[in-house]
Amino acid sequence: MAREIYRGEIEPLLASGALLIDVREGSDHNGEDGLPGHTHLPLSRINELRSRLTNSIPVIFYCRSGLLSFKAAEIVAGWTEQPVYYLAGGLVSYVNP
Repeated sequence: MAREIYRGEIEPLLASGALLIDVREGSDHNGEDGLPGHTHLPLSRINELRSRLTNSIPVIFYCRSGLLSFKAAEIVAGWTEQPVYYLAGGLVSYVNP
């Protein structure tokens, strides 16, 4: 099951090796910077992630407002036992707490 995560909770997970994935699509991404250390994988290509998952590394998804990251987290949580998170409110809430 995917779990919501908030701004202050991301850093400790990243420090422990979590995978941070920006799932914004091309028109929403537009080359904008994301969170430091992220990988960009649009939601439309989420199936490419399936072979890269391990049960020991948490995955954190984010997008602009939180909707795409919620969808990505729900999909991936169905594939794996590893912890899966989505950033509540997306980049908008991260940048403007």
